[in-house]
Amino acid sequence: MTTETAAKKRFKPYQLSIAFGVGIGTFTLISGIVPQLTGWENTSLIHREVFGGIPTAFKVAFYTVIPMMLIWGSLRFADRVRNWERGAPDRRKTTPKNVKRRLADYRSGVYMRTLLRDSAAGLMHSMIYFGFLVLLGVTTVLEIDHQMPEALKFLHGDVYRGYALVGDVAGVVFTVGVVWAILRRYVQRPYRIRIKTKPEHALILGVLLAIGITGFGAEMFRIAQGQAAGVNLDHEKWSVVGYPLAQLVNGASASTLTTW
Repeated sequence: MTTETAAKKRFKPYQLSIAFGVGIGTFTLISGIVPQLTGWENTSLIHREVFGGIPTAFKVAFYTVIPMMLIWGSLRFADRVRNWERGAPDRRKTTPKNVKRRLADYRSGVYMRTLLRDSAAGLMHSMIYFGFLVLLGVTTVLEIDHQMPEALKFLHGDVYRGYALVGDVAGVVFTVGVVWAILRRYVQRPYRIRIKTKPEHALILGVLLAIGITGFGAEMFRIAQGQAAGVNLDHEKWSVVGYPLAQLVNGASASTLTTW
């Protein structure tokens, strides 16, 4: 086999993006089907019901749309990777001589060191970036626990209390970071940001803000609904934002809480 033939058969980076997106999308789709077949539920009094109060139609829509979006996103990212591949090849092989530098470069990229040169912009982006990553982890952990048989479920008791605390703190960090970004771009308007602002930036920031606000809103009404039904939810006090907010609507009717 010639070198040229071997290069053609080699798994390319853009194909890795597609495979990853298809894999995650397929896993998400299956994760919506498996619990319906197994019926595994967490019987602990201190836990969180997955999709509690959510109509079946919305569940079907979630497990249909999200996999499609994941696959679509991987295809679009693959297009960008293919554009990058048009450039001259780079010597990216990791060797004992360059491993330290390669790890430092990776760490610099993950921690967004270029943005951190500006303390305000760096802190703002870090709040959004790391806040979102933790929220993604929180959602993933909940879904993993949801797939587990009863004997292997772990998201209950003190583990759940810590989970609720981490989720709420991450939500606050993320939402404050997004609000800061909106104020910085549309109120403070530094010159280097003002000349680069595009209409779609407002849409992106609006969607991110909606994620943060609706997350706390859903938690607020979920807790208030449980309290209205007479369920002991003292463990939800570890939801340091959602629980106080729930007390603001605690007197609302059951139908109102269910609707929201």
